[in-house]
Amino acid sequence: GHQPMGAAAGKQDRAVWPPGWLEIPEGPRLVARNAILSISSMPTADFLTIASEPYCIPAEEWNFSDYHAAAAAAVQEDGKLNKLTYACVPRKLSESDFWRLYFSKVLYVLDSVKVYGTFPPPEPAQQAQPSHAPPPQVEEGSSCMIQ
Repeated sequence: GHQPMGAAAGKQDRAVWPPGWLEIPEGPRLVARNAILSISSMPTADFLTIASEPYCIPAEEWNFSDYHAAAAAAVQEDGKLNKLTYACVPRKLSESDFWRLYFSKVLYVLDSVKVYGTFPPPEPAQQAQPSHAPPPQVEEGSSCMIQ
């Protein structure tokens, strides 16, 4: 079990997370922080819809070990996140998938704040979607088969 990567991984834990956080001016950073802290207040059903959002990180590109330290920091930072975890894991999501959705949203917030200085991003008016659209079906292509 000799791991040459050990030293690098240790440094990574103390890195500023999320990447680029310190480049964001204080005003937008506050917006981002509030938006990120509000994720844990989402109803479980709303949180699960992140899986069907265009910004969601694809499962095959997700590496939970890269985010382990960030996940631990997020839970320490935001006590409500534990409640959301308990509501979702393991009944609705694996722990890894829970954090994939969570960080998809976090990175989406950060991108929006970096680009527009605000969150949610300003929407082109003609793109407003009817809110009564049926929810997408998730059963198909679910990743249970992959062990």
